[in-house]
Amino acid sequence: MPDLSTRRRRDADVPALVEILVRQQPETHYPFHWPSDRAPEDFIRRPGELASWVAELHGVVVGHVAIQSVADDDELGQVWATAHGVPVAALRCVSVLFADRRLARRGIGSALLQRATDQALADGGAPVLDVVAEHREPRHLYLARGWVEVGRSRPAWLPASAEPVYLMILPRTLGG
Repeated sequence: MPDLSTRRRRDADVPALVEILVRQQPETHYPFHWPSDRAPEDFIRRPGELASWVAELHGVVVGHVAIQSVADDDELGQVWATAHGVPVAALRCVSVLFADRRLARRGIGSALLQRATDQALADGGAPVLDVVAEHREPRHLYLARGWVEVGRSRPAWLPASAEPVYLMILPRTLGG
C-alpha cells in the first residue's frame, strides 16, 4: 500500500494508539484481559521495550508494534532460547502488535511485523512472540510469514478456562 509507512513511536502517538486499542478490543480480545491490570498507556509502553513503531496511513496513526527484551527468569524465555539455540539475552520479543480494525486487510499488521522483525534481526537478535490460541488471525499471519510454533504455555495471566498460548520463533535463516 503506497501511503502506508512505519516510523518510530513518539510520545504524542500514544493517545491515538490508546483510542485504536480501546476500539478494537471488543472484536479482537486484544489485550486478552480487559480492562487491563494497567492503564492502556502502560500496556503500550512497557518495561523492557527496546524499540517501538507506529504505522501511518495518509499521515494518520493506524497501528503499533514493539520489540522487548526477555528477562532471564521469564518462563517463556527458556523455551524460546532452546528452540533458537541462543541465550535468553539474544531474544527479541515482538509485542504489542495491533492495528485499526476498520482498516483490516490493508497490510498494516504485516508492515509492522516486518519492521519489528527486520530490527530484531539487524540487532543480531532472535525474534520470538507468543499468541493467545483464540487469536487465530494473527497466528495465521505469523505462520504465513515463516514463524514456527515451538511450544505452548500457560502463563500466570491466562485464565484456566483458556487454551494455552502458542510460543513461536522466526528462524533467523528465514527472517534475514
